[in-house]
Amino acid sequence: MNKLLLVAIGLQIGLALTSDGLPQALAELTAFLLTAILYLNHKKSKSASNKNPLSPSTDVNNTNAQLTSVKRIKAS
Repeated sequence: MNKLLLVAIGLQIGLALTSDGLPQALAELTAFLLTAILYLNHKKSKSASNKNPLSPSTDVNNTNAQLTSVKRIKAS
């Protein structure tokens, strides 16, 4: 998705550089909007990756704590 947005932004910038008048203005507007969408998409994916912490079964510290507590129970 991000690669497709980058290609579309590049094409719109190229169109804006080679045209005049209304087509140039529309190409600039479209490139700006696509850039804003790319930024928001990147921000959303970055915040989504931060919201998904390791599950307790894959967290190394939690697993070590569980193993230690199991050893204590067996020793008792």
